[in-house]
Amino acid sequence: MEKKRKKKKMPVPLLIVLCVCVAALGVSIWQLSNIFLEYKAGTDEYEDLQQFVLEEVPEDGETEENAGDGTEEERVQRVALSELQAQNPDTVGWIEIPGTTISYPLMQTGDDSYYLNHTFSNKVNSAGSIFVETLNSSDFTDLHTIIYGHNMKNGSMFAGLKNYASPSYLVAHPTVYIDLADGTHAYQIFSVYESPSESDSYTIGFAPDEQYKEFLQTLKGRSAYDTGVTVTKDDYIITLSTCTKSGEHRYLVHAKKIY
Repeated sequence: MEKKRKKKKMPVPLLIVLCVCVAALGVSIWQLSNIFLEYKAGTDEYEDLQQFVLEEVPEDGETEENAGDGTEEERVQRVALSELQAQNPDTVGWIEIPGTTISYPLMQTGDDSYYLNHTFSNKVNSAGSIFVETLNSSDFTDLHTIIYGHNMKNGSMFAGLKNYASPSYLVAHPTVYIDLADGTHAYQIFSVYESPSESDSYTIGFAPDEQYKEFLQTLKGRSAYDTGVTVTKDDYIITLSTCTKSGEHRYLVHAKKIY
């Protein structure tokens, strides 16, 4: 009579390792799901805010009526800022680079760390918001205004700034538009480069003097390539800043005001 073969039991150490691996896989899936849901929540919120953009920005090369002619007639409001401010009074404007994913409300508060992880609706989210340096004037009347945004892995917020490493990308997207209470303002990009996080490129509080002129020339000289755009001490500029993959450096895009 043939004896039944006994089933071999899995060794205890191997069983423990298998359980640990399964648990680790479950945790990883849970974490990835949370990240995906957080990204989606941030993206959905900002996509919904696009309804407050009432008109397209002017095509490059065109100017608005009354732009740059010295008149004080009120410009047409392209973005419903008052409605955005009714929802969140920290809203100071809107930033857009046509043909890119960058089209967001501009926030400013007394604590630069707040909008690092809070969206427009004040919800905690790693996407945060696009926000203006707290020491800058909210109406962009400073000679140098700094704007921050995260470099998100899903391509949102300021992740697209790194594309300016390619000269052809600048040719296709040369203008940053800032909408404020007095209408749309255009800024022409003149310098793009990677910089240490503690760089003097973040210096603000200038007067239109020789020191500011030297500062502008330094920014232009740091550009990864010649943009062909000149700057003078009479120019108002903005700096768009985002993290790099390493986190130790920043990618900076500088642009001068056209109108």
